[in-house]
Amino acid sequence: MVSVDRLSTQSLWALMGLAIRNGEKLGIHRDGTFLGLSPLETEDRRRLWWQLQYFDLILAIRLGITPLTLMADWDVKLPLNIEDDDWTPDMENFKFPEERKGLTSMSYCLFTYYVLDQQRQYHVDKGQFELSWSTNQSVPKHTKEAFIDQLEDGLNRIFLQYCDPIKPLDMLLQLIARALTCVFRQRILLTISEHPGHVDHEHRGLLLAASMQLLEYSVITHSHRLLKDFEWFTTKGFPWPAFMVVLVEASHENDMDKCQRIWSLLSDLYAANTSLLELTEDRRRLHAAELIVAAWKTCQSKGTVGQPSQKPELVTTLESRLAECLNMSAQRLGANDGHKDNTGEATGLETPQNLPVEQDATPLFDLDFQDIDWSFWNSID
Repeated sequence: MVSVDRLSTQSLWALMGLAIRNGEKLGIHRDGTFLGLSPLETEDRRRLWWQLQYFDLILAIRLGITPLTLMADWDVKLPLNIEDDDWTPDMENFKFPEERKGLTSMSYCLFTYYVLDQQRQYHVDKGQFELSWSTNQSVPKHTKEAFIDQLEDGLNRIFLQYCDPIKPLDMLLQLIARALTCVFRQRILLTISEHPGHVDHEHRGLLLAASMQLLEYSVITHSHRLLKDFEWFTTKGFPWPAFMVVLVEASHENDMDKCQRIWSLLSDLYAANTSLLELTEDRRRLHAAELIVAAWKTCQSKGTVGQPSQKPELVTTLESRLAECLNMSAQRLGANDGHKDNTGEATGLETPQNLPVEQDATPLFDLDFQDIDWSFWNSID
């Protein structure tokens, strides 16, 4: 897993194909109980196979595809919820240790395997597994919601009820589990919102609440003192679609109190996740900065954010960062003397739009959900 951010996803995807095919050649895709193997060897093979599937899934999400092995008819059972020292030298050859009740050192791996297994089982009647089930229009809304309820119930029963809130890993597990089910529900609501005729005020309210909740999870994950040592694990997976929903609703909101709560959340989000201010490292950060400035001026022109003197420090900071990017881009383009790279586009930093002025504020953020390129905000660089 440490290589995920050090090698290209394409390279890792190719290597993962070799690893899985070699695993199949060794028969690791079959559960050891069907092959007459010892419990210890069976457990080792289960852990190896499920970790390969999880790693394969991570790479597939980055590439926007579904791994073929998830659709295959393999029968490896989930690893046991046990500690390594539950295996003793005098243990009978064909006797598994009894699973522990509660969390073990394996629980944090089992959590991801369980979520994957539940989705795989849920779609077995269709003969395939697809990562986009929550946004698939052919799957009825009530069917999706029933699965999420079932998944959440299982996570509560098997994992979350045993979490100790003062243990960092337990807290992280709770946050990830809650965010996961919230993401699924938010995606269902967002899919409906992309069709204007199907959206009412109540639906938009539910979508905004789910999106704000996801951003609040992100704030806690990046700011809580107990989770500081796990920043390496929480840097990926920022909820960009939820961020865009909140930003769109901020510009459309006519209630001053609600609008100010939204801007307070956005300020907390950037304060907790300072990497969002590094605009040149991710295109989405740059465009998000532009949209925040535009949305603020739109809200200001409508009078939903109070007096001009109440301008958030976040907006001032982003205006300054955007101006710096604009200057850097101009200098880089001047140094390159207008040369083009092999794609035909000018080299150097992506140039932000001109900063908005007061008289142009009203039409700046005239966007609704169907106008947004969600594939851009869902992309993983």
